[in-house]
Amino acid sequence: AMWELRHQDLMGQVLSQLALNGIQPVLFKGTALAYSIYSSGSLRIRGDTDLIIPLGELAPFTTILATLGFKRDVALVVGELISYQAGFVRQEPGSGVHILDVHWRINDSEILSRLFSYEELHQRSQLLPGLSSDALAVGLVDALLIACMHRAKHKQSAYYVDGVAYYDGDRLIWLYDIHLLLGRMSPSQLSEFVAQAMKKGLRAVCLEGVELAQGYFHTPVPDEIMLELRRSGPPETVARYLNGSLLLRRWMDFKALGNIYKQFQFLKEKVFPPVSYMRSKNPDATFISLPSLYLRRAMRGLRKRS
Repeated sequence: AMWELRHQDLMGQVLSQLALNGIQPVLFKGTALAYSIYSSGSLRIRGDTDLIIPLGELAPFTTILATLGFKRDVALVVGELISYQAGFVRQEPGSGVHILDVHWRINDSEILSRLFSYEELHQRSQLLPGLSSDALAVGLVDALLIACMHRAKHKQSAYYVDGVAYYDGDRLIWLYDIHLLLGRMSPSQLSEFVAQAMKKGLRAVCLEGVELAQGYFHTPVPDEIMLELRRSGPPETVARYLNGSLLLRRWMDFKALGNIYKQFQFLKEKVFPPVSYMRSKNPDATFISLPSLYLRRAMRGLRKRS
């Protein structure tokens, strides 16, 4: 609760300065949910605050955060095609670490990143006065779609708690988010949720998330909504992607880039990330040459795929 009070204060400062410079980020996932569907922000634990901005606003955004004491996290891989987000960290004596995860596309995956744009999320956004008078968050329909997608993504991709990697889409807090979101939605919003899930190829992913929430929390959902979600249809690319192996997902992202130039750049960024990133990931390897570090990275990647 003490951390939450300080984080709320910091977010108010950040959002106020951004607003003065004409920048309107849209919050999603943890912090957006903490201040929209929970009775208190401190009840929704999370490791960072996620928000999305247009790519063209990243440079002034970075400058503003620097004036507020946030430093860019060099331990996150950067590149034009392998990462669509950047981390900013502020160490606070007495209240721990405060991290902003700034996206210009909703996800690092080429497949998933195309499902939601900043423009559409901003158009359907809602005010978040509990956090700040300058705060905008994704609307309930988008929040539920993203919650279902995010949960499914971590069936195969790691998430980290205190530096430990976990692979589990059924994390209870994510299912409880889905439960609370469903409980807040009007009949028209539930119908829009189904329509958007169909349109974006997320029907199977959303059905799985909703059924799991019902299994744990007996979430009431109208029968007609469940019938629509259970309606059979053609195989969905997103479901195939989220249920696929790491190698399949890498291949699908690679193919989705569409042209040889982007595919070559993707491979280059994947195999040869920036020197600052390599050094941050290998702090014990001060005297090891860069070629050796890149070779070590390649061998780790091969072991993951074997």
